[in-house]
Amino acid sequence: QQTTDGGFIITGRNVPIFDGKTKKIDLWLIKTNSDGEEEWSKTFGGSDRDEGWDVQQTMDGGFVIIGGTKSIGSGDFDVWIIKTNSLGVEEWSKTFGDSKWDWGTSIQQTTDGGFIVTGMTKSLGNGKGDVWIIKTDPYGDKEWSKSFGGVHQDQGNDVQQTSDGGYIITGFTESFGSGKYDVWLIKTDSEGN
Repeated sequence: QQTTDGGFIITGRNVPIFDGKTKKIDLWLIKTNSDGEEEWSKTFGGSDRDEGWDVQQTMDGGFVIIGGTKSIGSGDFDVWIIKTNSLGVEEWSKTFGDSKWDWGTSIQQTTDGGFIVTGMTKSLGNGKGDVWIIKTDPYGDKEWSKSFGGVHQDQGNDVQQTSDGGYIITGFTESFGSGKYDVWLIKTDSEGN
């Protein structure tokens, strides 16, 4: 994403290699100037696999990252939100999930200062994976969550707040539609219904 200073903020994963073997994977946050030259970078994670999938600049000039973690949380893989200041220093982090794979693919700050997240949950719902949306307050504490899906794999890839205060989610579905994987568009109200 382009930042307010004309630079860019990037997230992903950093895989350090030692003696030809991967020891762990960290979530990676990089800030560049307008020419793409690195200004700073930060890594977040523990002893296992941690990844960043989306990052947005927040109203206060900091950043919010959505991804997944196997190092912390309650399950095999959990949704991970990290909020940083403008220099990438962590202010808080939260995990969401249960005993199976759960991950977040998109995050946006909402008009109330909180955040809306989408991704996939295998811990909740009906099948191999369901679209999952989570609404948090400005400190990452969950206000509500909803899952949508059928007996096969379904996932949310992007979420945006709409002008009526609701949310629009795009992703894919194997449970509904006419093919193996179909594009799935879901519109909800402000409570995720």
